[in-house]
Amino acid sequence: MKRILLALLVVLTFVAPALAVDVAFHGDFSNEFRLYSNQSNFFTGDFGASTTRTAHIADDSTSDSFGVIKYRLWTEVSSDDGAVKGVYAIEIGGIHYGDSNGKFSGDGKNVETRWAYTDFALAGGRLKMGLQPVTINKFFWTETATGVNYKIGNFEAAWYRGYEVYNTTADSNDFKDLDALYVRYNVKPADGVKVGLFGVWETSDGNTINDIGYTEPTSNYLKTLTGYDLDLYTLGVDGGMTAGDIFANWDLMYQTGDLAEEYDFGGYFIHFDLGTKVGKGKLTYTFWYASGDDDGDDKDLDAFIATDCDTSGAASSVVLFEGYTSDNYFSAVPYVQDKGLILNRIGYDHKLSDKLTVGAAALYLMTAEDVEYTAGTEEFSDDKIGFEVDAYASYKMYDSLELAIQAGYLAADDAMDFYETDDDGNADEDLYIINSKIRYKF
Repeated sequence: MKRILLALLVVLTFVAPALAVDVAFHGDFSNEFRLYSNQSNFFTGDFGASTTRTAHIADDSTSDSFGVIKYRLWTEVSSDDGAVKGVYAIEIGGIHYGDSNGKFSGDGKNVETRWAYTDFALAGGRLKMGLQPVTINKFFWTETATGVNYKIGNFEAAWYRGYEVYNTTADSNDFKDLDALYVRYNVKPADGVKVGLFGVWETSDGNTINDIGYTEPTSNYLKTLTGYDLDLYTLGVDGGMTAGDIFANWDLMYQTGDLAEEYDFGGYFIHFDLGTKVGKGKLTYTFWYASGDDDGDDKDLDAFIATDCDTSGAASSVVLFEGYTSDNYFSAVPYVQDKGLILNRIGYDHKLSDKLTVGAAALYLMTAEDVEYTAGTEEFSDDKIGFEVDAYASYKMYDSLELAIQAGYLAADDAMDFYETDDDGNADEDLYIINSKIRYKF
C-alpha cells in the first residue's frame, strides 16, 4: 500500500501540469486513549441497540486502559476549473496499541477504504457518485455508503444502497437489496433561521420472518436488518436559529412503514438545544426524546430506529455514547435497545483563552418505556437510567493539533440492572470513564 500511494503521488506530480489538475491532501490523525474505566466490558462494545440481554457490568471493578490509532488520509484531484473532482480516502481504524495490528514490528494489514467517489458539475448543481459521506441527520444517518447524490441550490436528492444481494434467480421481483431514496429542501425563512425538510424511503423485498432461516430481529438498528422485507419511511424537520446571544437547534422525525409483512414501524424523535452566550462561555440546555416500544409482543414497532450514525458523547452523555475513544463505547444510536431515551442535559462551556476551552454538564437519563427482564423467577421493569455529571477540556497546542480530555460519572439507577451480572432489580454499580485524545487535522 505504501508503494502504491508513493507511485500515485509521483505520477500525479509529473502529469498534473499536462492534465491541468489540482491535487490536495487532507488528513485526520487521532491517537485516542482510555485512561480509566471501572467496567471495561460495558465501554468496549457497541451493543446499545441490542434487545438481547447480555450482562456486561460485573460485581467488581474491571478497569482497563488502552491507546487507539484512528488515522484517515484522503486525496482530492480536481480539474483546474473545479468542474470535476475525484476523492479517495483510506483509513486505519481501531488499532489498539499492542494488538495484532499494533504489536512488535507493526506490519499489520489494516488499511481500509473510507471514501471513493467522483464529484462533478451538472445542470447547475453537483453530482457525487460512489462510496461517499451520507449526512442526512446526525441522530438518524451520518456515515458512509455507496450511492448517487445530487445537489442544486437548496434542493438535494440521493439514492443509496447500503446492502446488496446479487440476484441469481429467474424471479425478477426477488430484490433483497436494501435501497434508500432521499430528498431534502433547505430554506431560510428569516435572518439567522434555517430549516431543512427531508424524507427518506428505505426498502428491501427480502425475506419475511416466517421464511426459513429468518427470525425476529434482535437489534433496533436498521443497518442490521439486512435480508428482511421492509419499508421504512422517515419524515423530518431540522434546523437552527440565532438571535443575538440566543441560539437554538432542533430535529424532529416521524417514522412509518412495515417490517417483514408482520410489524408496523411507528417511532418518532424530538431533539432541541436552547442556549445563550454568557461572556466568554455558553450555557446550553439539551433535550431529546426517542420513542420506545412498550409491548414487544404486539405487532407495533413504536421505537425510533436509526439507520447508521455515531451519537456524540461530547454533546450528550460521555458514559453512554461515543467519546474520544471513538470505536469503544456502549451505544452508537441515540437510545437504549427498543426502549427509546429521554435525555435532559445542562452544559456550560467556557473559553479560558484562545487555546483552552473547558466545560461541564449535568444530565438526567431515562428510557421512554420500561426496560423489562426476568432474573431467576422474578420479573423486573424500570425506566430510570440515572444522573450523570461530565467534565471536559480541549487545548489547541497548534492550530491543527488538539489535546483533549473528558470524564463522565453515571450514578446508575435501576434500569441499568439489565446489564449487571448480579441482576436483582437494583442497580449496584455506578459507571465512570476517562478518555483523552491527541488529534492532528489538516
